[in-house]
Amino acid sequence: MAVNRLWIRQGTVVTGEGLLAADVFVRDATITAVLRRDGPGAGASSPELDDFQGAETIDATGLWILPGGVDAHVHFGMPVRPGVRSLGWRESSTCALLGGTTTVVDFANPERGESLRAAVERWRRAAQADCLCDYGLHVTVPDARPERLAELPGLVADGCATFKAFLAYKGRLMLAPTELATLAAAVRDAGGRLLVHAEDGEAIAQAEAQHIHTGRTGPEWFPASRPPTTEVRAVETVLEIAARTRCPMTLVHLSVAQSVDRVRMFRQGRDAPAGLVAAETCLHHVFRSATLYRSGRDDALRAICSPPLRSPADGVALMAGLADGTLDQLASDHCEFPLAVKRHEGLHGFPMVPNGTGGVGERLIVAYTLGVKKGGLSPAHWVRVCCERPAELAGLGHRKGRVEAGRDADLVLFDPAAEGTRLPIGPGDPLARLWSGTDWRGAVRQVLRRGVAVVRPGVRWTEPEQGEFLPRRYVG
Repeated sequence: MAVNRLWIRQGTVVTGEGLLAADVFVRDATITAVLRRDGPGAGASSPELDDFQGAETIDATGLWILPGGVDAHVHFGMPVRPGVRSLGWRESSTCALLGGTTTVVDFANPERGESLRAAVERWRRAAQADCLCDYGLHVTVPDARPERLAELPGLVADGCATFKAFLAYKGRLMLAPTELATLAAAVRDAGGRLLVHAEDGEAIAQAEAQHIHTGRTGPEWFPASRPPTTEVRAVETVLEIAARTRCPMTLVHLSVAQSVDRVRMFRQGRDAPAGLVAAETCLHHVFRSATLYRSGRDDALRAICSPPLRSPADGVALMAGLADGTLDQLASDHCEFPLAVKRHEGLHGFPMVPNGTGGVGERLIVAYTLGVKKGGLSPAHWVRVCCERPAELAGLGHRKGRVEAGRDADLVLFDPAAEGTRLPIGPGDPLARLWSGTDWRGAVRQVLRRGVAVVRPGVRWTEPEQGEFLPRRYVG
């Protein structure tokens, strides 16, 4: 088989440390060299220049060369109940690639009585048929019974090294703090990492019951059923368990300023080993606010997600947390439902509305516009929270997340000067999305997935081959 060689010339590589004027050399699916054009070490890899004479070239003048986006928190095709499931693998992964995200990590959720391994196999079958991104799987653990915990080492050995637990959703997924501690110790011993949905499920169940009893079930009442205190109390519980068990953890989709403060203080304490607790926030929590719940029924339905959208001041605090490193990654928590589905289910009150919104395709451009151009993120921070740290925390840092020799050639050619950009809309329902309009900055011009162009300028979308399942090893 002929060796494919690609030379990306005259671009600017964006890393988690800054901007680098450099050419990128790709052989088949792998980056073989990143050759600086100025500064220390410029031209030092001249043998690469000789080897790539006659190779296919891409002129990246004026463009940034980014690592393919890594979104480590998505839910593609997730069943909620019969007849209700989120937008599927093909539609969602198409959105991802159009927006410059080449790798996602979804969640294998076991059904009642199903083993963790069976859930993983079921999720992989669905993904193998339709996922166009490369993908990994976190594994949801709905209880801490010994037979569940006994499965963890085998799953880690098979490349599913991250697990998820819930303090929310009473009667379905919620673990008591004692169960969470038991699970955390087992994940630690298996060599994995534990993701935790930190909301106080008991308090939320009581608030929902009160709202139902008093007839306050329209979508505008949804955020009142999950007030900020339910998140902050749960975050404090998780931090205490992490300190006690020494299990590596990631707090997912943090939404309020107090949660960021708690993580920051925990890391400054003497009892917190470096890297023990990571923290994530989501696109919609940073850049949208609870005002949507008061701007009409459809907007309120679009904004039903857990945790809810919060105040603009919380968004400012989340942005500051991304900028100072307290928050490690910016995810989409992509779990998109057609607006028609949310409208229909909402006829029975907000407790029946499927929780979730889109964002996997919009993440890079929205974060660039509102974070880099209008907020407090540098280009380096932007790439760090959208690409580099998500790869590291998911156990993919050896392959994904950086433009560096030896990594997969997942590359995005990004135009930082573009204005009036239309967001990359895939085949889903645009009416259901929180992101619209054309007042966006920056544009994804080309996307390579393992060295193959899957999005090219001036060429209509053509579906690439299916993505690859990524076995992962968590390394603390």
